[in-house]
Amino acid sequence: MRFQFITAAMLSLASVAGTMVSAEDLLLTGAHIIDPETRQVTEGSLLVRDGRIVSTLPARPSNFEGTVLELDGKWVMPAFVDLHTHSFGDAVPGGRPDGIGTPAVANHYLYAGVTAFLDLFGSEPGLADLRARQRAGEFGGAALYASLSCLTAPEGHCTEYGVPTRTMSTPEEARASVADLAKNKPDVVKFVYSPSDDQPSIDKATLEAGIAEATRHGIKTVIHIKSWQEMREAAEAGATAVTHTPRGDMPADMPALLVAHGTVSIPTITVHNEYLNYFFDPAILEAPIAQKLASDRVRAAYRNEDMIARYTPSYDERKARNMTTLRSVGALAKGGVTILLGTDGGNWGTVQGYSVHREMIKLSEAGLDNWQVLAAASTDAADFLGLDYGVHAGALANLVVLEASPLDQIANTQAISMVIMDGEPVDREALLSPTE
Repeated sequence: MRFQFITAAMLSLASVAGTMVSAEDLLLTGAHIIDPETRQVTEGSLLVRDGRIVSTLPARPSNFEGTVLELDGKWVMPAFVDLHTHSFGDAVPGGRPDGIGTPAVANHYLYAGVTAFLDLFGSEPGLADLRARQRAGEFGGAALYASLSCLTAPEGHCTEYGVPTRTMSTPEEARASVADLAKNKPDVVKFVYSPSDDQPSIDKATLEAGIAEATRHGIKTVIHIKSWQEMREAAEAGATAVTHTPRGDMPADMPALLVAHGTVSIPTITVHNEYLNYFFDPAILEAPIAQKLASDRVRAAYRNEDMIARYTPSYDERKARNMTTLRSVGALAKGGVTILLGTDGGNWGTVQGYSVHREMIKLSEAGLDNWQVLAAASTDAADFLGLDYGVHAGALANLVVLEASPLDQIANTQAISMVIMDGEPVDREALLSPTE
């Protein structure tokens, strides 16, 4: 299924530059406007100028001279954000990765209605260069944000991939490393804190020192954890966010503890649960958007009979463990913890761009209501990056137009009619052309 723009008006605009259609003023009219911040749906028009929303209007102004997009009752909401990915490309079970590169991944994200993503570890100089090049206009797609590096123990997690990263063993080394990294202006600082893992980990004092130094520089922190005790200690150390959902039953006091310390959760349910679903539910990769974004190699890997046979004996055990993950995320949300969307793209069970929609389904299955899911995927996630997403005056005009309401069924986020980034409609099909 090819999602087309809904009116010929856009096609008659003056010129096409790259994948964007240029217009001085833009009016989206005849829309159902979804506001995840206020939990309200209004009917009317959105006026966009200079990349931002000017106002919400009850009807089309009679004297409007800009470009008009008639939405005919479609649904408009803030665009999506992925707060945990590795943007080299997609993993291929049993084979070499499908390394399409960050510029192509940025295009795939934008095709999927995602206008910003946070890379949480790759080549530090490479990511810094790519971020600078994108901001200079050398390539487009969704906006790249990055931790640049992964701060971990010598031989700890992140060191096994053959990509140089920053390691530390003492509080003094942590402070020095964060201070040096801060010169490169990371969007967040990522630490690995996993004493329960079979790989080495920094200790609590080193984590505390690193978080304190990042805070001194005004940089948010994201802590990779593996156990509930590690989540507890990361929050107590002042972490802005913890990422991943530990196995096993969640301690009853965990939600209150995270709330008390102001720590948010990026649970990455997809990376925990989806590889099993991909192997045993072929329909997942047959969805129209998956067909566009998952390569033939990726789809074929999940249909490999030997790989499926490998996981068949442990299917019930793994499925039960996955249900525990869902219960834990639901309990965190019910307890008042802010849940933000992240996929851990680049790993098994993920497809860059598509998995944002799968993560929303998983959050819904965990018990979040659809308003919570939409906020986790859009306005709240954007706020974590310091971005003002929404449908209010002054908000960035990064929007997605849907054929059906995601409030009725969260899977409707995949029924994308149009994406608008920085106030300009996107030619989505052009995004899938090979990048240089």
